[in-house]
Amino acid sequence: MRIFIIIILGLTLGLIALSCQNNSKTNAPSNVDSLKSKQNNVVNSVRLYYAASGYAYTLPDSIDGMPISFYLDNPNVAEIAKQLYLNKFIPTDNDSTTILLSLVMTNDNRLRPFYRWCLDFVIQISDGALGEYSGKPAFNYAIKYPQEFFSYMEKDSTGLRYKWWTEMIAYSGIDSITTNDNKLKTFIISSMTKNCTNCEPNTKKRIDKFAQDIVNAIHLSN
Repeated sequence: MRIFIIIILGLTLGLIALSCQNNSKTNAPSNVDSLKSKQNNVVNSVRLYYAASGYAYTLPDSIDGMPISFYLDNPNVAEIAKQLYLNKFIPTDNDSTTILLSLVMTNDNRLRPFYRWCLDFVIQISDGALGEYSGKPAFNYAIKYPQEFFSYMEKDSTGLRYKWWTEMIAYSGIDSITTNDNKLKTFIISSMTKNCTNCEPNTKKRIDKFAQDIVNAIHLSN
């Protein structure tokens, strides 16, 4: 009789334990599956990571008319830039981020669009310490490649890209060039005009406006 009771009790406890285990599995999957999704799906991982900063970013499947495979499979493209796209490198306040963002100044006009995308990506997700790193390369790029810069700004019809770039340049891109508004405007206008080959009148007007927008952004950030 005692053996029978022990067997019944054992079976009962086993069923209770199994039920608890099933309930635990029912409650757990949302977190577990979410984690697996972030680990196994590169695009979703990037979207989830940057959605935390209030901006959900969809990775482009082409850049400047070239499929993304052109850059990812290209042995001449810096590995750190590829890693950014693949979410294997998360930009932060370190030397690796400085190296990544400096790539936008390459003279290789076939690879520069991908490096420009890397810079634009970092600008869009920058806050706090990371914001100290993107202003200078953004300013240098605009100065050296003014026609490319304005063409790239025009691709965003919302105007947000231009706003983010000017704000970031004002925040961390000027350094100690000058604190005088007129001297700063003169420096920007003369430098961009010098690098503007066959510069059209409309582009010259945009250079003037860009210089003023930088000055205005600096005042707003102070």
